[in-house]
Amino acid sequence: MKVGILLSGCGFYDGTEVAEAVLSALAIERAGGRAVHLSPDSDQFHTVDHLTGSECESETRHVAKESARVARGRLHTLDEFFSGELGALVIPGGHGAVKNLMTNFAAFGARRELLPSVRTLLSDLHDRRAPIASISLGRTVVQGFLGEPLSESDMQMPATEVVVDEERRLVFTPGFLTATSLAEVAAGIEKMVEAMMRLAAPRLNVIHEDRPC
Repeated sequence: MKVGILLSGCGFYDGTEVAEAVLSALAIERAGGRAVHLSPDSDQFHTVDHLTGSECESETRHVAKESARVARGRLHTLDEFFSGELGALVIPGGHGAVKNLMTNFAAFGARRELLPSVRTLLSDLHDRRAPIASISLGRTVVQGFLGEPLSESDMQMPATEVVVDEERRLVFTPGFLTATSLAEVAAGIEKMVEAMMRLAAPRLNVIHEDRPC
């Protein structure tokens, strides 16, 4: 089964949290799936120097080109990829999830909206009841899609735990929102992917017939 990983750049200040994305790809492969890296074809909200944490005002970077660093060059833009090929989706965290997958990040009083290509992707998965898993700030994208408020409980969950919404096919683990170690993040993502793959598994209707011996 193909599982999408929706990237928003490279680096947690202005893009995808790299460790969360890599650990997701590893967990998907270990679970027998095939990770497919996806990204919007757009410019980043801004660029941040990850050494100092300060904004690089004169530098512009492209979300897909930066995401390709995480995907080792094997990446599809959302405009060119048919979402119907996916059996599930993972949205890692990092500030790029809210800066580059949504609009109006720093606009006071303005409503945040998903990029059209991101909304189209999530709408297709949601309509097909394909599971959507999110990590850390990646959940903000899902909440934006569903029109739900942000949840403070995310900051109180252990990083090794997951929340599974069976009815809506949603899975969440807090990742680096609450983790104190990489090992904790890895444990939570393993559980998240396991739950996601279980939700994605086809349910076979078996008809039992009484046959003479």
